Amino acid sequence: MLRKATEEDLSALVALRCKAAGTNRADAAGWLQNVAGLENILVLEKSGQPPAAMLAAVPVEYGQHHGIWLCGAAGAQGVPLDRLLPKWIESCLRAYGASGFDFAVMTSDGTQNAETLKALGFAGQLPLRLLQTPIRRDLLAQAVFDSLTVHKLVEMRHIYQPGCICLPEQAMNEIMTQLYRRGLTVVSNRRGYGLYYTRGDTLQFLELQADNDHCADLLLQAAREKTGAQNARILLAENQTLYLGAGRRCGYGMIAFLGRPFPTTDAYYWILYWYVLYYW
Repeated sequence: MLRKATEEDLSALVALRCKAAGTNRADAAGWLQNVAGLENILVLEKSGQPPAAMLAAVPVEYGQHHGIWLCGAAGAQGVPLDRLLPKWIESCLRAYGASGFDFAVMTSDGTQNAETLKALGFAGQLPLRLLQTPIRRDLLAQAVFDSLTVHKLVEMRHIYQPGCICLPEQAMNEIMTQLYRRGLTVVSNRRGYGLYYTRGDTLQFLELQADNDHCADLLLQAAREKTGAQNARILLAENQTLYLGAGRRCGYGMIAFLGRPFPTTDAYYWILYWYVLYYW
């Protein structure tokens, strides 16, 4: 039987989430309740038994267009999720399309998965660039660290990426809280911001937004002065003008139109960085 999750399912869904995402129970519960929202989670169960599988269909916005983010698929041991999921996704696309939603977005976690999504109507129109670069030292580079509120961060993101496919602020609060617990640092000044982890001698930037290349360089240099790391690995949206032409293309974000197609040239799919946290 397929149905929507309820509060009574939370313990079983936490267990499924922990196994699928390799996270702890507190973060799993936070994701289920505050990012996905239990009301947006579909569960598959046999009568009288705990949920055997789940899939979240989270409402998102892209300008005036309403969509869903299909995410968080997980199944209990012995559940053939690889065979069930394509049919499940196909049913979701039909149902949400009939309900007036304009699009669905997902993140591919591998080549085989990407081919499956293409067969269901998804297209890789939300790619990234991965740039690896040494950081030149500049002792005068100025920035502050971990001073942006989530509200201000979202506000700045919309300035640099007005086409951001976005979640509600409550969901962003939970995402940023969990990223911070895993060691995220935010570097910022009046000309931009960046979100990064320190991995040895490399700063791994999940996001970097700035007025131009020089302003981006100053953020990198300030982060180098704080950490001592001399290299950066940066994820950029393909439509960003920073370091134009540099880096290699990575096809993470995929979109399916549930009605009339519309341009996505300015779409910015930051949600996918949640997946990068686990898989990058």
